[in-house]
Amino acid sequence: ATDSSFVGPQALAQAYRYVADNRDKGKDDRLKIIDESHGIWRCHFAGSCSQVCPKGVDPAMGIQLLRGYLLGFRS
Repeated sequence: ATDSSFVGPQALAQAYRYVADNRDKGKDDRLKIIDESHGIWRCHFAGSCSQVCPKGVDPAMGIQLLRGYLLGFRS
């Protein structure tokens, strides 16, 4: 991402973890937050975040899945 205010892959991967949980009562609010100007759409999806993640998490996959949720959420 080239936006210094971009929330980053860690925050987006964590957001996916909650959004994917059907017990999450804050899903709509969470999706609104990440669907803003410095949110998920600033990710260029190069996948490098997954390659260098020190915890072995795949944030790129979570970001792609969140984008799918958002496209359904907007409809």
